[in-house]
Amino acid sequence: MIAPEAHPVAEFTADSLRVIVHEDRVQMGRAAAESVARAIAARQAVAPRANVVFAAAPSQNEFLAALIAYHGIDWTRVVGFHMDEYLGLESDHPASFRRYLQERIFRLAGMVEDQLRLIPGEETDRPLRTALAYEQRLIDEPTDIVCAGIGENGHLAFNDPPVADFLDPVLIKVVRLDAACRTQQLNDGCFDRIEDVPTHAYTLTVPALLAAPVVSVVVPGPRKAEAVLATVRGPIDEHCPATALRRHPGAVLHLDRESARLIL
Repeated sequence: MIAPEAHPVAEFTADSLRVIVHEDRVQMGRAAAESVARAIAARQAVAPRANVVFAAAPSQNEFLAALIAYHGIDWTRVVGFHMDEYLGLESDHPASFRRYLQERIFRLAGMVEDQLRLIPGEETDRPLRTALAYEQRLIDEPTDIVCAGIGENGHLAFNDPPVADFLDPVLIKVVRLDAACRTQQLNDGCFDRIEDVPTHAYTLTVPALLAAPVVSVVVPGPRKAEAVLATVRGPIDEHCPATALRRHPGAVLHLDRESARLIL
């Protein structure tokens, strides 16, 4: 178990979205991890496995560390999906999201290859075929829990404002990354130069992410404050894709003081 948080700084709802503000990143990560661990156990109580989608970004570090430290998760009965991957990057590239998740969660949890459903970002020859194959996985094994973040431009996964579609008819697609998104990847330390940041990526769509009954969103840090403000207080539309969370009754947004500074 994880040491309980003393008390959240604030807690309220924005439409259907539950918002919880924590003292710092560590408390935020612990609280989100405990919630996700309970959701995994609840699913495993009624099904053979829990299908979980994981985000890959520095914003997830504290959450994933706490989730690994949580005692009592039956990782042998967890199937791991990931929500996006750069088009053209090999799985061992330092910025690959598959590599991040292997290092931060999958290997540490002892998850083996047949438990993982990873997007092959290096497949560039016929990306539509790759997307359709992964979509079939999502249809065959519907996700139970999504562990997400929010981008500085309000994106969910790589659904940037120019390409986000709340009524998207597909579950995964190839998108062109907007300038703000590519700059965030540079700021996060994933690449040395903006020219090195890929221009395209595979991403689960907004409907695919919100199809899971449980959506846990972890958003720390001062650079996310404007996106949090738009998510919680702005109009619900594709100009801030994360506003779609406010229509999901099973979504919880975990913040720290820095990311929540404009809404407190």
